Amino acid sequence: MLSQSAARILSLVFMAAVLPLLGLYGLLMKIVTPSPDGGMEPTVATICYIAFTALFGALITVAVNFSRQLARESKGQYQTP
Repeated sequence: MLSQSAARILSLVFMAAVLPLLGLYGLLMKIVTPSPDGGMEPTVATICYIAFTALFGALITVAVNFSRQLARESKGQYQTP
């Protein structure tokens, strides 16, 4: 069990962790996009799009859920899954 201030700070940290994940997602999407100067083949790029979207979608969902759960805990509302 965390103190209220620690839970509040960790809630903000988990929410702030979403921004670098979105930046990395954007960078990877730019890297795998086919272009005249380079990139990947269109079929491989499509597979990468799907894989990166699923991976980063899951990571962002987990971070947001942890953040919301810690925010509720900092207010004294305890919910079990």
